[in-house]
Amino acid sequence: MNARRRFLASFAVAALLASSGPSVAQAPPKASPTPVEMPAPGATGRVTEQDFIPSVYTYEVGGRRDPFRSLLVRNPSEKDRVRPPGLAGVLVDELELQGTIKIKQGWVAMMRGPDNKSHLVRKGTTLFDGEVVEVSGSEVTFRQNVNDPTNPKPFREVVKALTLQKKS
Repeated sequence: MNARRRFLASFAVAALLASSGPSVAQAPPKASPTPVEMPAPGATGRVTEQDFIPSVYTYEVGGRRDPFRSLLVRNPSEKDRVRPPGLAGVLVDELELQGTIKIKQGWVAMMRGPDNKSHLVRKGTTLFDGEVVEVSGSEVTFRQNVNDPTNPKPFREVVKALTLQKKS
């Protein structure tokens, strides 16, 4: 009885396959498709020079730096920045410590600027590229702003000490 069921099941499957149409092996060979030339974008059947010009790419800044500018080159607009008059327009590197004075409020330093004029500075005085952090009896400490992306801190400490001059 079991063999009879198997025979009928296989006969039914064979009948279904035969009635479904030609098998893959009996299918007629397909003709190879002929290549169809697609017209270039922007033209109907003609390729023009406009089709090879790339589209313009714009970079949205969004508060980020320009990724195509070198990190090693300083910002040119920083050099061209107009300096204000007086001590606010003097760079830290241009100052020379001449002496210190003790007053009630603390120490005051007498600094010589690039124009050979003397300026009195105390803690908190702002300069063009920094500020005075501390004034002591023999030295002045500055916090100089640096624009160096490789430096983890955006500033550096600069200490200017008194130099003793021998009289001859």
